Amino acid sequence: MAKNPLTGLVAGFKNPVKRPRFLIWTGVALMSLVVFVIAAIGVTSGYWFCGTFCHSVQKDAVVAYDQSSHSMIACTSCHLPVNADPITFLYHKAHAGIVGGWELATKTYSVPLNPVSHLALDYYHMGEEQCTQCHNMDKREVTPSPGIIIDHEVHSENKVHCTACHNRVAHPEEGIELIAKRPDTGEPTARHADFMTMTACFRCHTLTGDSPSGEEFEAPGACSACHPADFDLKPSNHKTDGFYPKGHADLAMMEVDHVTGRPAENIIRPYVYGSEEDEESEDATGSGAVEQGTDYAPGSDDHTLHLVAVQDVDYCQTCHVEQSFCLSCHGMEMPHPEEFKAKTHPELAATSIDKCEFCHVQSTTFFCASCHHGIEVDWVFDPAIPWQTQHASTVVDKGVAGCLSACHEQQFCVDCHTNLKPLPTSHKAGDWLHGGLTVTAYPDTPAAATAAHALLAAQSVESCDVCHGPGGIGATFCSNCHQIEMPHPDQFRANHVSGRNTPQICANCHRQQELCSTCHHKGAVETTPWQRQHTVTVAADGAQPCFESCHQDKQFCVDCHVNLKALPSSHGVGDWTRRVAVDQPAQHQVAYKAATDSCDYCHGDGGVKAVFCQSCHQLEMPHPSGYDEGHQKDLQAGTARAVCTNCHRQQIFCDNCHHPGAVADQPWRTFHPAIVKRDGAQPCFECHEYTSCAYCHVRL
Repeated sequence: MAKNPLTGLVAGFKNPVKRPRFLIWTGVALMSLVVFVIAAIGVTSGYWFCGTFCHSVQKDAVVAYDQSSHSMIACTSCHLPVNADPITFLYHKAHAGIVGGWELATKTYSVPLNPVSHLALDYYHMGEEQCTQCHNMDKREVTPSPGIIIDHEVHSENKVHCTACHNRVAHPEEGIELIAKRPDTGEPTARHADFMTMTACFRCHTLTGDSPSGEEFEAPGACSACHPADFDLKPSNHKTDGFYPKGHADLAMMEVDHVTGRPAENIIRPYVYGSEEDEESEDATGSGAVEQGTDYAPGSDDHTLHLVAVQDVDYCQTCHVEQSFCLSCHGMEMPHPEEFKAKTHPELAATSIDKCEFCHVQSTTFFCASCHHGIEVDWVFDPAIPWQTQHASTVVDKGVAGCLSACHEQQFCVDCHTNLKPLPTSHKAGDWLHGGLTVTAYPDTPAAATAAHALLAAQSVESCDVCHGPGGIGATFCSNCHQIEMPHPDQFRANHVSGRNTPQICANCHRQQELCSTCHHKGAVETTPWQRQHTVTVAADGAQPCFESCHQDKQFCVDCHVNLKALPSSHGVGDWTRRVAVDQPAQHQVAYKAATDSCDYCHGDGGVKAVFCQSCHQLEMPHPSGYDEGHQKDLQAGTARAVCTNCHRQQIFCDNCHHPGAVADQPWRTFHPAIVKRDGAQPCFECHEYTSCAYCHVRL
């Protein structure tokens, strides 16, 4: 059975022989423990330990301390009670070690440290003694900023301790980069509120004498209490162009900065990492998960100044009393309450429009129109253009539903148009009555409206009713013009041939020839009239489909071409009658082979043996077999050279065969001297007489 160590220890002290040795080693152990505790307290109380271990996750506080005027003063000099007894000292050390260690282990520490400066408001832990142990206010020369009057004695008498105002004196943050980052977004954390700003002063001071925090303070808010007579009381932001009226309203509505309590566009709020109240740290007030004035244990509410947050002080009311300054000018609650838009402003606009004009300057900004003729009805209102000028295009785009549902009855529009007799600009467009050609393939793709008036009527026919009367497309105005049921009924296609008897009714909306072509003429193109397009279709498919569907015979085509003296565009190309290259036939030859019957419509039957063709060719076409060997005899027999050149160009046809080395499109005589000089004249005599050279040279 194991022995109890205490039993052996007690026995050793009882044994006269062992007692001296036991006393010595017990003393050594106790002294070692004391030395260790003293060393540990010293080490853990130093700057190195605080900055490296305890507050390594809140590096901003350490960097700010390093650049302060207190950087050579130990942390414990300010953060422990002055002249504390050993018990209090050890209690604070134990509390900081246990609580701080737990927060580090569980990641429930604040980033940044002491996010809303609640410690600065605790006059039990950061009372005047923390400062006066070094600073003797009776002998110290007070040097406030220019334009500031400060009475420290009055503040001290009213138990407003130093750090209630000088909260960042040992940890100034101006000019340092924020090192600690929000763990959720990686963005910089907020800086601490600055209790030396004017908004911070108005946590206690007020213009009315009522403490905003509820504390029993009677701190004056008059300008002369803190500023000398020659001090410029008007802030610089009040001197900017356009400050009144729009600028001051924007300033009043702007969100305020957590640090200064002044209006700012970019706000960074404090954040408490790991707290269950993380979401509260990002609320509109920015006061964070720890409210200002909360106790910093150990302590109680009796040791804390309960003041509103700096950003909760109304920036404007540090100089202006809302009731006597703002409301006396505006004459109504500002900003307008929720029910103002629905209930109050219509009556106010009818009886006291000058009040609205005071801020909104309706006469030049068209403020009312921007809502009634813009946001309210989902329109885009241009304040630089009077509404009467721009409403026409808006109605065209959006229709009149917004007008009739929001403010006006239709009779209002009718009366206005009747009095002013305006003609909308849309009615002056070239396609207002007649639109472009719409190619259809009924019934899969029925004809669609293209005229502008039809498209706008389909979009908002009630807009038409304003001038033309109710009834939509069945209204008297529309019926008098159309003279036929609109839109056409389903059976209209079957009996629409009656339109031949009343072509003007159809032409009133349709460009008749083109519209008919979309159905009757296969291959019709939307942007090309059929008279120009049909040549392409006939060239591709021939004219036979025309005779099968509508036309009796080709005489219809001949009569049309003769009456119109239509020359197909193909006939106008440069190589229509003559080839331009040996291996490229003339285009009329290509077209003849592709659609022989198409040529017959104008040039008569018989193909190449027709009178029209023979009168031009004057030779059998195509040339019979063996003609290449006998064509010289035809020429010698008296056939005119012009007959050949009617189709063939000598330079690219005759020379190509008879003159080896000939260059296309160049007369032989321009380059044959070089050929003769190179090859001699003997090859020429295979065709020419010896006297031919002399005859040509002498003649030229």
